[in-house]
Amino acid sequence: MLGRVARNANLAKSVRQFSAAAASNSFKLPDLKYDFGALEPSISATIMEIHYTKHHQTYVNNLNATLEKYADAEAKGDVAGMIALQGAIKFNGGGHVNHTLFWENLGPNGGGEPTGEIADAINKKW
Repeated sequence: MLGRVARNANLAKSVRQFSAAAASNSFKLPDLKYDFGALEPSISATIMEIHYTKHHQTYVNNLNATLEKYADAEAKGDVAGMIALQGAIKFNGGGHVNHTLFWENLGPNGGGEPTGEIADAINKKW
């Protein structure tokens, strides 16, 4: 139960950050709470750095660029242009949100056995 509350609080925090950034068209990578090498040997520092600085950054860059284009289309009253950009906003915005949750859910002190309802469901199935 407490784990679910904590996850919901993290999700609510991410949604608030996303909404604030959307209002200003200024999305950025979240600050990591651990070093790229903190998850070794499970995930290498190189993979983490590339994933964060290249892959996730691309979602952020594309989201910001698309939101600028959307604002221009909106200012011109170009409804067709606005509609055409919605897919890129959803794709890049979704990629940014998913990766932000990814970074928040990883950590060097994580792991262990599941507990509560999820453990019960896993044990029942397997």
